[in-house]
Amino acid sequence: MLDERIRHIMTEAVLSVSVHEPVTEVLRLFARHPVHHLPVVDESGLVGMLSSADMLKLEHFVPKSGSQSSAALLNGRFRIDTMMRRPVITASLDDTIADAASRMSAHGIHALPVINEDNHLLGIVTTTDIMQAILHGIGLKSTPVQPGVKRKPTELQLRHAIESAEAAVLQDADTNGVAAAMLYLRERNALLEELRENVARYLRGGQEERLHMRLVKDVDRLGQQNELSMRL
Repeated sequence: MLDERIRHIMTEAVLSVSVHEPVTEVLRLFARHPVHHLPVVDESGLVGMLSSADMLKLEHFVPKSGSQSSAALLNGRFRIDTMMRRPVITASLDDTIADAASRMSAHGIHALPVINEDNHLLGIVTTTDIMQAILHGIGLKSTPVQPGVKRKPTELQLRHAIESAEAAVLQDADTNGVAAAMLYLRERNALLEELRENVARYLRGGQEERLHMRLVKDVDRLGQQNELSMRL
């Protein structure tokens, strides 16, 4: 799942704002649409990013009555190009979910604009998109079953296999590495299940920000393990 491409989970009809628009247009877009991140563009492509959190500094200046004089005061004091964040941390269509999660975790951000080689905006991927993909993707892919091979061991067989693997590793008798691989995969599966449960709780609840970032870090950690697990 973590090697799935960003192109498959991103939002393509991405809302953006021109750098030449007044600040009140940004406020209008955030108020009218259920988004928290707004790419800023000009004729050359992507030039910056704004978030709803970036706009909090305007709350004492937001027109209470919607009067033209108040809006003019706000637009005269603030400009998009001085408020937006740059350089922009971005993703490309062929980046993986693990790539995106690692980038978000490293920079403490919740969204990545997706651009092409010409810096033109193609879409946006957020931590919520990643969590949704994980929640609905874990355990859904199946591998072909060879004739005569059981798809799933019984609980008793699995417990005995784990006990045998632990004993082989402790006794340094795991000459071919099968026991170590089994224990590694058990640990990875437990982490995936914990992540799935946390994602479900996050999406059902209030999407609390600390849980948000913890989930991104979990995905990042799983992504770092992914190369090894693909070889097993």
